[in-house]
Amino acid sequence: MYIVFSTNKIKAEHLDEFLAQVRVHAANSNAEPGCVRYDVMQDTTDPQTVCLQEVFLNEDAFHAHQANDFYKDWMARSKDWRHAEYRVRHVLDYVFRSEDG
Repeated sequence: MYIVFSTNKIKAEHLDEFLAQVRVHAANSNAEPGCVRYDVMQDTTDPQTVCLQEVFLNEDAFHAHQANDFYKDWMARSKDWRHAEYRVRHVLDYVFRSEDG
């Protein structure tokens, strides 16, 4: 599995638009054959903090995701909606998965 977890700080004036559009992006991502899951979470105490959990079969599937037109459109449209200096991105490996448990 290839897992990307990112924390993003969304500009207040773009929060509603970001949340509406990230739902569309997540649905498109989840429809990809190489995507295991694409989740979007919002901090309950700081609504401008939005986390993405992207799980792909492998790194090639992740790069195929990035090559899609909907991905390129989303990144171009949403780049100014985020505070770039607050973005934290991690590529992770499983230590334990509940479904293996």
